[in-house]
Amino acid sequence: MTARVHASPWAVLTALLIGTFVGTLGNSTANVALPALMAGFGVPLSSALWVVTTYTLLFAVLMPVCGYLGDTYGQRRMYLLGMALFTLASLGNGLAPSFPWLLGSRALQGIGVAPTLPAIMAIIAHVFPPEQRGRATGFWALANGAGHALGPPLSGFLTQHLGWRAVFLSSLPLCLLNLLLVWWLVPPDGSRTARRFDFAGTATLTLAMLGLMLSLTQGARWGWTAPRSLVLGVLTIAALVAFVVIERRTASPFVELSLFANRHYATAAAVIAAQLFCLFGLLLALPVFLIQAQGLDSQAAGLLILPLPLTMALMAPFAGHLADARGSRWTCTVGMGLVLLAGLALLGLRPATGQPIPWWALAGSLVVVGAGMGLVQSPTAATVTQVVARERLGVATGIFHMCRFVSGSLGSTVFGLILQATPTGVAAGFQRNLLVLLALAVLAILAAQRLPASPHRTPHPH
Repeated sequence: MTARVHASPWAVLTALLIGTFVGTLGNSTANVALPALMAGFGVPLSSALWVVTTYTLLFAVLMPVCGYLGDTYGQRRMYLLGMALFTLASLGNGLAPSFPWLLGSRALQGIGVAPTLPAIMAIIAHVFPPEQRGRATGFWALANGAGHALGPPLSGFLTQHLGWRAVFLSSLPLCLLNLLLVWWLVPPDGSRTARRFDFAGTATLTLAMLGLMLSLTQGARWGWTAPRSLVLGVLTIAALVAFVVIERRTASPFVELSLFANRHYATAAAVIAAQLFCLFGLLLALPVFLIQAQGLDSQAAGLLILPLPLTMALMAPFAGHLADARGSRWTCTVGMGLVLLAGLALLGLRPATGQPIPWWALAGSLVVVGAGMGLVQSPTAATVTQVVARERLGVATGIFHMCRFVSGSLGSTVFGLILQATPTGVAAGFQRNLLVLLALAVLAILAAQRLPASPHRTPHPH
């Protein structure tokens, strides 16, 4: 499979961003369709939630493996195979005759979308010079944010007027267009050095991350001290230890452990992990606080929260351009500094008192939080493309983005546990959530000082 034309980097990026948008919609549209889906198949909420969880679990856990396969067999090839599977699975979702069929199709969707993100980052590094990668990843973050912001209202409209099946079938035209454009515009994969596939390393890391994600997403429902939670925890630790031992001994490892000794790479992963921990935690805690403590209805709470993801998405291209001009250290420091200031402003509103908070004060604070978080996402992703050797970029970006999702799941879990465990009520629990956010913002600011100080001057490792 080869590209048919010699396209500009920005045309290539446009083709890839369609896939980013579609993959994000696959995650953000499912929640709203759950009540209709439950009624259609007659399943309880505990079962229906697996429609969301299965997709997220497989997508997050398989990214490093798919990135490794892209490094070995070609990122363009892996992208096209993944998106073709995603397209077929979307059709299977929309035509599902039973609930098990739907779960199986959602699993295939998660597997299909897993290769796309590592491939997108690797292709960006291939077609863009270092001085333009910040802007390129900025537009990627914009497409990702747009998918998160538009998914819920789009899903609500389609579910109400056409039924829940339309939520899954509606992405098919974009999927087919994406396949055609990527095949037509993305440059062909170059020749690659053959290497032995590290089955033991890929299996142990995948099992370890699958166990960790299951623990974070299901532990509260199962009970943290329940036998299956404890067994899962032990198996997860054992798989992780086995992975480290195997990678230290194998001649051609799935993940070169020296990757984590790369200061700029490890720092970028730590900063983005702190950002997504805070983001996912806030997106879980805010609706609970606004509805239960502030007395808003669901629609009003959703509208009040919207400025956060919307501002974050709109800030992304500017953040990428800023990172190209000033470097990721400065951009991420300013970004997490804004998150810190907004967190202090929210804390100054004294949410623990339970008194009504002016909507404009809350919305304004969330705009600043969104702007700050938007200044972090694309600069850290661009940093990874500049500090990791191209032949290892797929697995490196896969691990980078897997860390994002693991940290985000941890943030949701921690913020939710704090809300649940605070004896004086949801309002006091939300105030404790803000203290956690402030602590992580400070740690992220300190960590950001280890990012590259100047743009495009980081030595490319060999």
